[in-house]
Amino acid sequence: MKLTKNIYFIISFLAAAGIYFFIGTAAASAANEGYPKQMIRLESLSGINITPAGNQDNAPLTAKQTSGEKAERWRLDTSDGKQFKIRNMDNGKIIIPSHYALSNNNPAVVYYDNSRKEELWNIIGADKDGNGDFITYKIVSAQNNSLALTLDGSGVKLAKYTGSSVQKWKLPSDGLEGFAGYAKETNGKQKTGTTGGLLGKVVYVNNLGELKANIGGSTPRTIVVSSNIGASAKTVLTVGANKTIIGSYEKHKLNNIYFKTKTDSGNVIFKNLIIAHDAFINENNDIPVYITDSRNYWIDHVTFQGHSYSANGHDLDKLLYIGAKADYVTLSHSTFTDHRYGLILGWPQDDKQYHSIYNGYPRMTISHNRFENLYVRAPGLMRYGHFHVKNNYINNYHLGFTITTLAKIYSEANYFGTGSEKGILDDYGDGSFKDVGSYPAIKGQKSPETSWEPSSNYSYRTMKAGNAKAFAERYAGAQRTALYYANYSQFKND
Repeated sequence: MKLTKNIYFIISFLAAAGIYFFIGTAAASAANEGYPKQMIRLESLSGINITPAGNQDNAPLTAKQTSGEKAERWRLDTSDGKQFKIRNMDNGKIIIPSHYALSNNNPAVVYYDNSRKEELWNIIGADKDGNGDFITYKIVSAQNNSLALTLDGSGVKLAKYTGSSVQKWKLPSDGLEGFAGYAKETNGKQKTGTTGGLLGKVVYVNNLGELKANIGGSTPRTIVVSSNIGASAKTVLTVGANKTIIGSYEKHKLNNIYFKTKTDSGNVIFKNLIIAHDAFINENNDIPVYITDSRNYWIDHVTFQGHSYSANGHDLDKLLYIGAKADYVTLSHSTFTDHRYGLILGWPQDDKQYHSIYNGYPRMTISHNRFENLYVRAPGLMRYGHFHVKNNYINNYHLGFTITTLAKIYSEANYFGTGSEKGILDDYGDGSFKDVGSYPAIKGQKSPETSWEPSSNYSYRTMKAGNAKAFAERYAGAQRTALYYANYSQFKND
């Protein structure tokens, strides 16, 4: 029986400067599975993407420059975390060898899911980046690992794997932009993008014990939080590498559950979660997400829910810490609410003995988030690292940017609502800062203007500050329906 065509939400947001597209995860799939499955593109080393030439059965695969269309989106379906069906999010069909023939030079096509073994693929790491992480993959038949998806002019075929560049594919995560994606390092070399648990099993957890049992180790795994999970006291879980921790649409709240990383963590995605804690957990290091090590973290569509506070009170807890030598982080489409302290970013001590150790960490993109009723540190206290802060909405605040200790901040088109204009910039004069297009205009700068520009590390787009406010109000934070994204990194700049 043929699969019903997946519905892929597309809406248009008209901005004063042009039209911006927001694309959500596949709703038809989500309606059955109850959570937003991760989407990817299949991108060649030459920068072109696999796309079906049509919606009909036996439509060949084409390869072309990205235009942001829904037909470029794919998902990986697996029952064992080893063999995958590659499903298109426009038409719901899967990639197969034409006529199911596992033979050299046979074209690859899309066809309806017929539950045959020839539909299955192994996705195996090929080349590594300078950090030792896989940056490309070969996609080979699960029945014959010598046959790989191969770029063939403007098409794709099955051919004997030789290690050729036309047989290696990147797997950019849908909606991910910035430092956690396929960005360039300061030496100009490209690093890999964050995939989380994409290439592993999917497990559903309904209680704290199940969450603990699946969150450690380095085996790739997508962990779906399918019930609200809480603890009566602060409960710290150490996150292993190659994990996606993602909330279901209906129930996705974690209360008094704290996440921390270690040296062999990394390649982790937090998505569609409400992370909360009780007001009595309020000491200096009581921070629900505490990232200190390794690289490639994507925090997306997460609601960090605070608690009531007094501006003159003694609460010292924060909502998020990213520092020490954690690196290549994107914080996007998330909401931070109702807290005395917000975010602390970079090694938290200013002494000169730390300057040579932590200068440059983290490299972090902060994009399309909402900060609501945070007294200070929204979008954050920033030290040491490179911070690209764009298209965020900060409302009901006392202090916004706090700049100190070698922080390098490039701010773009952020919208500051209710609060003191004098509090937008809390500048100690020992970092560097530049703002373009924020509202209202940011005044009172003491630090010199930064010479660093994030466009040297990755491509991106921005919307005007007022439109960023409207977008964050509607789409930031955990959701009960499809997730919406804006300004994909593969789009060219205006």
